Amino acid sequence: MQKIKLIYNPVSGGRDFPVYLDSFLKKFQSEGFDIRVYRSNCKGDIANGMLDMKQEKYDLLIIAGGDGSVNETVNGMMRNNIDVPLGIIPTGTVNDFASCINMPADIEQCFQIILEQNLRTVDIGRVNERFFINVCAGGLLSQIAHTTNTGLKNKFGRIAYYMNGIRGFSNLKPLPLKITTSSDEIKEKLYLFLILNSKGAGGFNNLVANASINDGLFDFIGIKASISLYDIMLLLLKLFQGEHLENRNVLYLQDNYFKVEPVSVGNYSPCDVDGEKGPHFPLDISLFPGALKVITNFN
Repeated sequence: MQKIKLIYNPVSGGRDFPVYLDSFLKKFQSEGFDIRVYRSNCKGDIANGMLDMKQEKYDLLIIAGGDGSVNETVNGMMRNNIDVPLGIIPTGTVNDFASCINMPADIEQCFQIILEQNLRTVDIGRVNERFFINVCAGGLLSQIAHTTNTGLKNKFGRIAYYMNGIRGFSNLKPLPLKITTSSDEIKEKLYLFLILNSKGAGGFNNLVANASINDGLFDFIGIKASISLYDIMLLLLKLFQGEHLENRNVLYLQDNYFKVEPVSVGNYSPCDVDGEKGPHFPLDISLFPGALKVITNFN
């Protein structure tokens, strides 16, 4: 009999998952699984639901939540050497990584996909002491994520980010940065940057069409501060459509290591890590290839 740990965030997204909990138990118990359930009580609590996994043998860990819940889970797994497959039930506002692995929005469909256990190894990033599975961002996009009201995010989803982003343009200031890769050093003023482990972030799933979750590389996208406010809005539209990498106002890099440092004294907001507030600059970002086994919805 395989043993499963289910951890769920009851307030994630539309707060829907508790309605499906009995259906989950019925489905997986009928397949012969021994299920242990942990309800996350507050932000930062998910690691507590994994404490017994350091001593007891489990065959599968399932997280029902959004990108923040997935990030907490991955950090708990990496820090405690919990080496079991991870299944994701996307119940958050945007669910970037779940979209990347093709998990549907229909919760009961996710149950069946997880039962099929189609595994793929994926890369994991780490910024300073914080692990991430999808994206580390700085500048405008991190400010939007950190200042958008949680209630608005849960009610309006991506629209709340757009509304907050438009307001943020009036306070847009460039970040003078030094970006060090494994083989180069670049100084550039950027309005924003994204260090991606997948194709998309922020609900936009095709920012880098040829990116992969297991190619051993990050994709770095930076918007240079050499353009007008009007032009940056047009460029962001192209960025969200995946039509930007050849633009001269975009800094695009691929590497398995980045160090991002401020080159002047100023108000540098913390970075954003998988949709949550991350560490302050300087940022030391490294990649752990094939570090995690994830259940996907790929053929």
